[in-house]
Amino acid sequence: MNTRRLIPLLVLLLPAILRAEEQTVRIIGLSDASRVDDLREAIKTLPELQLIRIDEAKATATLSYDIPTLLGKPKPKPEDIAPAKLLERLDNRIGTATLRTFSVTALTGIAEDKLTKLEIHVGVLDCKGCRYGAYIAIAKMEGVERATVNSDSRTLTAWIDATKTHREALVEALKKARVELSP
Repeated sequence: MNTRRLIPLLVLLLPAILRAEEQTVRIIGLSDASRVDDLREAIKTLPELQLIRIDEAKATATLSYDIPTLLGKPKPKPEDIAPAKLLERLDNRIGTATLRTFSVTALTGIAEDKLTKLEIHVGVLDCKGCRYGAYIAIAKMEGVERATVNSDSRTLTAWIDATKTHREALVEALKKARVELSP
């Protein structure tokens, strides 16, 4: 194709290309069911983001945004719209709005059937802060795809990539965070 024809076409299409973006991301911070509403409320305070859906079971969210508005630049440079840069900006915006109790990372791409489910019994988790503390002790560990905490059953459940971590590493992380473990 003739580049002389391509450049005007790109100039016409670029604003449309830059406008609508929808991305599914991994959310760290969805420790229990009550945190879903916390995330919804936080995103409502960010006019540049729209929450399309949350998959609590997979700890993911699909967000929609206008790239120039998200970046605060009417005409972002190509390097500004690189996927890693956009992900960093999403993490920054959501993290700031939630005092870093939520963070955004890329999907790992590990198939569900390749994950190992581990359940670890923990002590009393009667407040949201205690549940979050137990959760965050393992949620960001390499090999942990997602985790949840259930205060009724006093169970921390983690879905892990067994080639990268194991039960003993999670137990050690919980002990280090001073989470009471139950037999």
